[in-house]
Amino acid sequence: MTSLRGPGLSSRGVVLLALVAQGHTTDRVARALRLSRHTVGEEISVLLDRFNCKNRAELVAYCYVHRILPIGIWPPPCGPAKEVDDVFDPLTALREAGLPVDQLSAAQRDVLARLTEEEAAVVVSVQHRLVEADAGADAEVWAHDLKLL
Repeated sequence: MTSLRGPGLSSRGVVLLALVAQGHTTDRVARALRLSRHTVGEEISVLLDRFNCKNRAELVAYCYVHRILPIGIWPPPCGPAKEVDDVFDPLTALREAGLPVDQLSAAQRDVLARLTEEEAAVVVSVQHRLVEADAGADAEVWAHDLKLL
């Protein structure tokens, strides 16, 4: 994979630029880098100020013109971060673990959708312990137990 270089940019900063160039939202970049949405927003603001850009599109153009992002390669390589397609999706992980998240309200699913991989693993672990304690519980009981979390 091509090594990206920026004038004094950290490797995380360059990966962030590549993800922004790919058109990903702040939330998606935050999940990919395992950072908070606030941290990503702040880092983007710092980059906008640093390169005197008014918006993300101008920032991406600046990065191509100044060869911070490689010309002729699409999508721009993201270096050491996971590919964006491999971004952790907590709802999918919870479904795959057998939790009936679709029985929850939209607001509850929205909260679960923002879990980190580690937080989702804790939810799955707790839910499995609840099921073990109440052997034979059906999906409705699972959903009720999950609401208690």
